[in-house]
Amino acid sequence: MVTSQERQKANLAKMKRIMEEIESTTDDSDLIAELQEYLRKPYSLSLKWHMIVFKSEVDRSLWYLEDIRKEEIEIEKMKRRKGKDPNEELNQVNCKFSEAVSAFKLDHQMVYDQKTNKYKLSKSGISRTTRENIFAIPKSMIGDDKLQWSEAVKQKWGEDTIGQTESLERDLYNQKSLRVACNSEDKTIC
Repeated sequence: MVTSQERQKANLAKMKRIMEEIESTTDDSDLIAELQEYLRKPYSLSLKWHMIVFKSEVDRSLWYLEDIRKEEIEIEKMKRRKGKDPNEELNQVNCKFSEAVSAFKLDHQMVYDQKTNKYKLSKSGISRTTRENIFAIPKSMIGDDKLQWSEAVKQKWGEDTIGQTESLERDLYNQKSLRVACNSEDKTIC
């Protein structure tokens, strides 16, 4: 019989594989639905705070992925219209920052020109963001049996003081539960 711990470990490993597949393919709608299904399952071995951060990071990654998908569609449209690779051309235009913000589109990016000490709006078919490693932070949180505070998460969220407090509270609760069980008539637990 499969234990809860083994099931959670398998579910976390499966989520990590799904995230890696999403990063490597453009046909990802079924994978995203499957990932969201795994996110709904309970993970009692992980701290609640780690689960909150994990879900937040997955949601953030999916939000960025939606922008990437839109950009991929725009690039495909440009390829069909021009009949050539949009990465071949790169045009630069000098403008004020306010103009750049209002004219900013998916096929433009801000580039700093060191010669003139100004920012330029550069038209490019090159993607600003890519699918590659879009789930880097959530994948780094998946440990052996549970979610953990990784170095990538520490850089973004800071030290894990809330998780340490929650872990201490969980330990105190478990010790109290054990004492109550030992004080009862059933001494098999002690």
